Amino acid sequence: MEDNSAKARVPLSEKVRGSGLYRVYNPKDEHGRGRLCMLLSGVFGGLAGQFSGDIFYTAFLLSYGFKYSDISILLLVPYITTFLHIFSPAILERFKRRKVILAVARLATHTINILGITLLPLFFAKDADGKIINTAGMTIAFVALIITANAISALFSPGYSAWHANFLTDNVRADYFTSSQCINATVYVAVFFMSIFADDLEKTNPSAYAPFLTGMRYLAYVLAVIDVIFLLIPKEYEYSKTVEKPNVKDIFTLPFKNKPFLLTIIIVVLVTFATNIHAGYINAFIMNDIGVPKRLISGINALYFLFFIMFGAMWKKFIAKKTWFRALGFSLIIEALSYLLYSFITPGNLVLYTIVRLWQHVMGVVRGTIIATMPYINLPDSDRTNYLAFYTIVNNLGAFISRLVGQAIYENIGHAGFIIDAFSAIGIHGEVPILILLCAVLESVVAIPCFLWFRKITPKPLLDEYDARRAMKKQLSDEKKAQKAAGKAEKM
Repeated sequence: MEDNSAKARVPLSEKVRGSGLYRVYNPKDEHGRGRLCMLLSGVFGGLAGQFSGDIFYTAFLLSYGFKYSDISILLLVPYITTFLHIFSPAILERFKRRKVILAVARLATHTINILGITLLPLFFAKDADGKIINTAGMTIAFVALIITANAISALFSPGYSAWHANFLTDNVRADYFTSSQCINATVYVAVFFMSIFADDLEKTNPSAYAPFLTGMRYLAYVLAVIDVIFLLIPKEYEYSKTVEKPNVKDIFTLPFKNKPFLLTIIIVVLVTFATNIHAGYINAFIMNDIGVPKRLISGINALYFLFFIMFGAMWKKFIAKKTWFRALGFSLIIEALSYLLYSFITPGNLVLYTIVRLWQHVMGVVRGTIIATMPYINLPDSDRTNYLAFYTIVNNLGAFISRLVGQAIYENIGHAGFIIDAFSAIGIHGEVPILILLCAVLESVVAIPCFLWFRKITPKPLLDEYDARRAMKKQLSDEKKAQKAAGKAEKM
């Protein structure tokens, strides 16, 4: 009885300090405070990104009369600036302190990407329904703004990764990415309520629908400014390097001297390629062709954080048991099955859509955590700006090429009627479902190097732990077999 009453009298503050989250986000610790600011930046930046991007960005463009092909082009444009990342280290390595420079660049990116795009339609003539008359001209203007914003981001954003890597030490990395993704996923709850309002407004008061989407983008810009403010708070450390004078070629030469890091990034790029093959068309297809209301899309997304709570601990144990790379391989195969099912979706089939999205939530917890961690697993202590710039360049290039391939398939497969007919015969109707099926195939293929290379790229301490667990398991199995054999011998 005394023990129970003593437990009941433990102050709440002590319980909080003893929790795992407090260890990761302790504001009194320099590293904990840094991770806390990264978390808050992720929340406000996530809200800004959702309110100005994803389904609301697609709806914003559709409201002005943009076609699928136009939207696909605009979603592809950001990757054009990928090559500019090669100049990032040469610029950033010249500064011992980069905090203010990074903040100004991030604010400029948000201003152009959110505020600029929001104001642009005001300068183009519209018809009686509010649709842009010259969509080609507006597309060109959009492209110019998007390229400018992403060029600034490409030159300076790798600086944040090199800086924040100091806060993501081995002992907290998995906990940070799991918990931060869970907390950031609560953003979808706000998106859900906005989607309900948007759906109702589109039906009951269509004339107010486009202004509402515009107003959401203004709100997104305010949230983006708050995101920048939080990133000004963490302490900045000295940047270690092995070369005195920054050189563009270091971005490509240094990673090739570090085989574990290089192979790790190749796997990440392959995953990026697989998952982007249908990305340019999926939102417009789901909303327009399948008829999934925005409230259902965002409502399912709003549940995502619950899946971290329900499955986070299970997947954490799974990763520890299988190692990062083998866990990724298994998760890709299981997720590929969801895309296989997804490819059979037909207009009005909201049940199939819901099942697939919930399935992908379960797998998203483990795959998202692993992919977010990958660049840091074999990241050396020196020249991090170069290594992370290399990662960003090739990963964005993988997404860019993937979307180009997806666009080429979408635009041309219709000309090969026999292919469309062949897929229709097995229940897969249309270009986008074919792209979804291709995503399933590619994810399954990417799982192969995850298994083949895991001994080459898993850090030695983790590999030693894995081998020790396997040896222990084999020993216990052998002992059980010996006991059974001895038992049988005694009976005889």
